[in-house]
Amino acid sequence: SNNPGEGYTIDIRGLSNFEGASESQPLVVIDGVIGADLNLLNPNDIETMDVLKDASSTAIYGSRGANGVIIISTKRGKSGIPKISYSGYGGVKTMAHMPTFQTAQEFARHTFELWPQETGNTLPSSRQPTASELALVESGNSTDWVDLVTEDAIQTSHNIGISGGTEKTTFDFSLGYLNEGGNTIGTGFERYSVKAGLESQINKKVKVGVTSFYTFSKADLGSLETLRSALRARPTGTNFTNDLQSNDAAGDKDWNGYALFMGINDNQVINPVVEAQPENYQRESRTSALLANAYIDYTPIKGLSFRSSISTAIVNEQEGEFRGTYTKSQKTTRLPRASLGTDNLSNYTWDNTLTYKLNSGNHNLTVTGLGSIYEQRRQTSNTAAQDLPYNSLWYHLGDGTVTDWSTNLIEGALISYMGRINYGFMDKYLITLTGRSDGASQLSEGNKWQFFPSAAVAWRLGDEEFIKSTNLFSDLKLRVSYGEVGNASNIPPYRTQSTISQIPYEFGGSSANGYYINNLANKNLVWERSKELNFGLNMGLFQNRVSAAIEIYNRKTVDLILGDKLPLSTGFSDVVANVGEIQNSGVEIMLNTVNFDKPDFKWNTMISFTKNNNEVTKLTGGLTEDIGNNRFVGHAVNALYYYEPVGIWQLDEEEEADSYGYLPGQGKFIDQNNDGKITDADDRVIVGDESPSFLLGMRNQLNFKNFDFSFFIYTRQGVQWRSSYLTGTFGDTGNNRYNHDATLNYWSSENPSNDYFGFRGAGPASSRNSFSVVKADFVRISDITLGYTLPGSALDQIGFSNFRVYAQANNPFVFTKTPGFNPEYNGNVYTDGVSFSTYLLGLNVSF
Repeated sequence: SNNPGEGYTIDIRGLSNFEGASESQPLVVIDGVIGADLNLLNPNDIETMDVLKDASSTAIYGSRGANGVIIISTKRGKSGIPKISYSGYGGVKTMAHMPTFQTAQEFARHTFELWPQETGNTLPSSRQPTASELALVESGNSTDWVDLVTEDAIQTSHNIGISGGTEKTTFDFSLGYLNEGGNTIGTGFERYSVKAGLESQINKKVKVGVTSFYTFSKADLGSLETLRSALRARPTGTNFTNDLQSNDAAGDKDWNGYALFMGINDNQVINPVVEAQPENYQRESRTSALLANAYIDYTPIKGLSFRSSISTAIVNEQEGEFRGTYTKSQKTTRLPRASLGTDNLSNYTWDNTLTYKLNSGNHNLTVTGLGSIYEQRRQTSNTAAQDLPYNSLWYHLGDGTVTDWSTNLIEGALISYMGRINYGFMDKYLITLTGRSDGASQLSEGNKWQFFPSAAVAWRLGDEEFIKSTNLFSDLKLRVSYGEVGNASNIPPYRTQSTISQIPYEFGGSSANGYYINNLANKNLVWERSKELNFGLNMGLFQNRVSAAIEIYNRKTVDLILGDKLPLSTGFSDVVANVGEIQNSGVEIMLNTVNFDKPDFKWNTMISFTKNNNEVTKLTGGLTEDIGNNRFVGHAVNALYYYEPVGIWQLDEEEEADSYGYLPGQGKFIDQNNDGKITDADDRVIVGDESPSFLLGMRNQLNFKNFDFSFFIYTRQGVQWRSSYLTGTFGDTGNNRYNHDATLNYWSSENPSNDYFGFRGAGPASSRNSFSVVKADFVRISDITLGYTLPGSALDQIGFSNFRVYAQANNPFVFTKTPGFNPEYNGNVYTDGVSFSTYLLGLNVSF
């Protein structure tokens, strides 16, 4: 979302549920810490990152790896004299790709002149222009509220590490600091991180190791209303009380010289500059996290080894919010309110692995057995109060009137057993067989356990004489795998049983407490299963100057588990159930080329291509469509089901438009069943979906003597979405209260366009949503980096082993026709949809 410190959302091989990418996150393993949070890791500590995608490769992680696995290895110590390294950068982050909003003059013509003229209505008194607004318009000036509440932000990072050791014992230790300023007043992010690792070969049979990460972060989230109000506020408003006309100054409120209601009659939006001040609004999140892994390897005899590994994650979060009197919610008259929420998470994974390896001539055999236990505990609380007598933030909630106090505990466990056989003949013919049994606590009795098999075979064709004789391939390997994996991670605990909540009521003139059932229990929930077939081909040409990896896959997820909406007549809104099947199929291509390889000049190119086809193949009860849950057999999970627009009703079509219940200037839609009416029941169709047709990325790395230069370009094509930007106030041309996008070619009697509806709005009911479906294709230059490394002779003189300086531009350019802020994000555009570009200078040294 581009908020400072905000995390990642990762989608591997398409969506396998109806809840979106947030519920399809892959398992992250950091130095053996299973289930770690990628957002808590200092990126500077990363040495390598691998992604496991197909069911056979992820089988060792069982149901927790159902959405793929990201394996991260961090930098480790090596034997030798201690090595000290430093990396850091500093730069500026600026807002980019901002839409063009109306100036005061454009807003005045749109709202004060054209809106009454086109609609035939009189502006309500609260929307009538004030003397201050008219004076600003006549002066030719305009108030840019976004500019007043935003600024360029400084971003810095510093990391220092030391590593070394002996032949038997190695160590590594690092410290990191990140400060990411926010572009909106009152926002920012700081992170402190510590990493320590130790490995020791105790004797020939025993090796031990431990790795730990500690992270503390503080995010200043700012007011939810600051940017939202700045984007919506009239450009005809006035910031300071002294700049108001005398009559308007008498009718407005003053806060430290600021005009609280900006000299306009409408008091729905408070001055965003006032809202942004820390003494009026604060929202803060603090997170401390400890990730740790310890292991012991024991090799009693040659070929047989036993590893016992335990990893843990302890994450404590708290978020406090304070809203003072001079904020939108408190409307300049109410006493402050505040709240504090805590979320304490702890889990551990204990893995015991027994491995036997046998190498005999052309035969290689590895047999692995695994037993794993995972437990998690999550405790939350929330307290809120109003009518606070002073600005005590969220630290003295008892001084006000407590309006909410709640606590919760969620626990879950997973037990797994796995067996795997790897066999290779002549290192050319390879086979892997895996069987895994998982038991999940959140499923009902009789359904907790399930067995998941997988198999993979590979053939190194490049080692065959008939391939070698062609002198064409320097590497050629064919792979095929099939596997099944379960998923229970998206099942909230306790949903297989009914829970209750307390409710007060009056009985016999006295207050009493009763209880009601929160949810329907489903005793028949079974494991969600993904069945995946994967074909892979690796090849190298011209001594691997050209190398490629091609993957073709087909994955079907059956017995999907998620909330299913129910008719309200049942007394419940939804129930967790197995609701259907989803299929993801596609192709992935990675191409690496060495374009030039000379002593003074090297040029490498990496190209990645991904195409995924997502389709709902089955719904429960034999349904072909479930409109209430937006599920349609034969279409993508995130299908867009709306009216199909074909333009705007024009003045000479007034009679025909009226027969459908529309007016000239409103949206014109296809009458799918030709019944002379536009209705939700008969005329909505699938007009697109939010899944991309393909993704394409290209990275070029060039080295000339001691200079290095790289750039990364990627594109996403074929995406459509119902634009949050257009369904917000920016695209609401019929709204005479807020600012609008100035580039919309909206209809008026003076401008009878067919592009966008006019002042009367899009039309009845869901017409506007239908008119907000847009293409979200883009091409982005994501990274440009230029660096210089000192040559060896200069390093010897200054006593360094490495010295590199660089300049970097992140997200400097994006090319798109998508209206709005960010073609990659369609969430809450008011608070976190803005795009940024970052420009940095960095330094990497070691000695």
